[in-house]
Amino acid sequence: MKIPEIKYKNILFATEFSEHWQEIFIQAVNLARNYEADLTILHVLHTELIDLLIFDVGLERSSAIDKKFTLAKDYTENARKIILGRIEQAFGEDILNKYEVLVERGNPVKTILAVAEEKKCDLIVMGFKGRGVSEDNTLGSTVNRVLHKSKLPVMVVHNV
Repeated sequence: MKIPEIKYKNILFATEFSEHWQEIFIQAVNLARNYEADLTILHVLHTELIDLLIFDVGLERSSAIDKKFTLAKDYTENARKIILGRIEQAFGEDILNKYEVLVERGNPVKTILAVAEEKKCDLIVMGFKGRGVSEDNTLGSTVNRVLHKSKLPVMVVHNV
């Protein structure tokens, strides 16, 4: 049997921007370069959902809810500016012109999988910081759940 060539067209790099994110980012960028693939950088702000039942029963929004939405939007935009600054500081401004950077709010696992589907990704790249598998039988909970729920290949880059 001839082994078919794998061709990644869209790669999703999901990151928490933890201590060693740069090394994992380098892996994702090199994969994208080698496969001439698009790369999307995703950071998910894990947030509690604002009481959606209010909207389900058709009640009008109160000013307190409007204020919460405004604060959430401002928080997300500020987080995006910080993340763009980190990427630019580490790799230069040109890198921001090459790749799409998304900052989303919600459940990290669901958001990662939804963005991967929306962007028609072929591969998800994530990092895992921790001890070796022989010393620690569990991966990070987000990485573990993405591995189990994803229909796509997931590349986990281990960082010590």
